[in-house]
Amino acid sequence: MKALSLTLLAMLLSTPVFGAEPAPPAPPAEPPDVQAESNVWDTLVPKDWDPRAEYEAISKEIHGKNSPDQLEDTDRRAVELFDAMRDAWSNAPLRQDLDDTPLTLPGFVVPLEGDDKHLREFLLVPYFGACIHFPPPPRNQVVLVKMQGEGMPVDMMWDAVVIDGTLKVDSHDTEYGTAGYVLEAKSAELYKGDE
Repeated sequence: MKALSLTLLAMLLSTPVFGAEPAPPAPPAEPPDVQAESNVWDTLVPKDWDPRAEYEAISKEIHGKNSPDQLEDTDRRAVELFDAMRDAWSNAPLRQDLDDTPLTLPGFVVPLEGDDKHLREFLLVPYFGACIHFPPPPRNQVVLVKMQGEGMPVDMMWDAVVIDGTLKVDSHDTEYGTAGYVLEAKSAELYKGDE
C-alpha cells in the first residue's frame, strides 16, 4: 500500500467522528465537567464537527470520484490534498466554552523546549507518533503544555503521561503542527491506565 493511503487511513482512524446533528447550543451554568467524559480527547472537539465529512469534501473537490489511494506521494494531486488537509486541520474548530477549565489529560509527548533534565514546553497528543508524521492531527487534538516550575523530567517523555492543569483556548503554531489549546500544567505523572 502506498504511503499516502497509510497516512490518510491513520489520520481518519485516529480522529473522533461525531453524528451529523449538532447538539442544541446551551451555555453551561458552570464549567463543563470534562473529567466525566469517557474519552477526554473527544471533549476537545465540537460535537457538530465531522472530520471525515470534511476530508471527503476536500478529496472530492480535488479528485472528483477518483480515489486518492492510487496516487503516489509526489503526484501534484496528492500534494494538493496534503496541503488542503493541513490547512483544514490547522483551522479545525475549538470548544470556546472550555477556556479556564481544570483538566487532567493523558497523552503522548512531542518535546519543544527544555534542557537535558526537564521539559518546560511540549505538545500533548492522543496517540503515539502524532505530529511526527504528516499531516499532524487537527488542532483540536493537539495541546501545548506549559509546565510550571522546573518542568517535567525528560525521561518521562518516552511513555504515556497524565498532565494536570488549567486548559486555555489559545491556538499556537509550532514546528510540529498547530495546537488549539494550551494546558497550564501543575503536574505530570506517568500514565498508569485504569486502576
